[in-house]
Amino acid sequence: MQVELTSTTTSDGIKLHGIILEPETPRTDLTIDCMVMVHGSGANFYASPSNPRAEKFRDMGIPVALFNMRGHDVIAGHSGGHQVGNAWELLSETHLDQLAILDLLEERGYHKIGLMGSSLGAVRVVIGQAKNQDPRVAAVISLAPLRFSHEFYKDCEMKEMYLGYRKEAMRLVAEGEGETIMACDFPNPGAYFSAKVYLDRHCSEHYNICVDHANKLNVPLFIGTGSTEMHPRMLNAGRDMAESTKNNPAGVTWLHVEGGDHGLQNKDDEFFAALMEFLAARQPAAV
Repeated sequence: MQVELTSTTTSDGIKLHGIILEPETPRTDLTIDCMVMVHGSGANFYASPSNPRAEKFRDMGIPVALFNMRGHDVIAGHSGGHQVGNAWELLSETHLDQLAILDLLEERGYHKIGLMGSSLGAVRVVIGQAKNQDPRVAAVISLAPLRFSHEFYKDCEMKEMYLGYRKEAMRLVAEGEGETIMACDFPNPGAYFSAKVYLDRHCSEHYNICVDHANKLNVPLFIGTGSTEMHPRMLNAGRDMAESTKNNPAGVTWLHVEGGDHGLQNKDDEFFAALMEFLAARQPAAV
């Protein structure tokens, strides 16, 4: 078993730190030869609710890579002249992070890579691969996806809270204060965003993977959701993604678990059983 701290740099100059876990005997019978795990909001490669799964993948013979995205933590300083952290992250740039990680893994000999993201990470991997169409990606796993949609939020049960934050963000941007940090409880409880990022991410349809982006994938897609995900940012997101991607020629698997929480943390056995079946269902593409 090998564990290695490493880093890579994006094409726009942001340094991403991470860790790679490699088993003593890697499996060769799956559609992927390495799994990249992408963290969610305000998390990082070393402190994410999904991290125990990295060890499980490794113990099952699957190499795993965990990296900080440019949106790691909440406010994380500067890198390459850019403000770094979830409060500053424009999801339109997430594909650059994924390209840098894929480049590093290719240098290490991996050519059939799975991209697995949970929560905000589930959005990142879909948007990134939809834009990159990278042939090194063999599968996308979108676990506990989020719905970012003004059209959905403006009519949801928490619409008054949402519209209040939207109004404040619009005021700040109009006054030239788009970099001002706002404390918000919608759609993320206890979150912080710049006014500019709040409008870009939550008050638009730019990153609504329930109706766009996911339908542009041309690799096998696995969607995982739980029945207790009832917050507006999660409600029926997996169902609508599955519907929008039903014509994916590579195939779509939607796992919806009764009683499952956000990320299926309480249904780990069901998740891994379905995921391993998904990864074994197709012959690996020739390299």
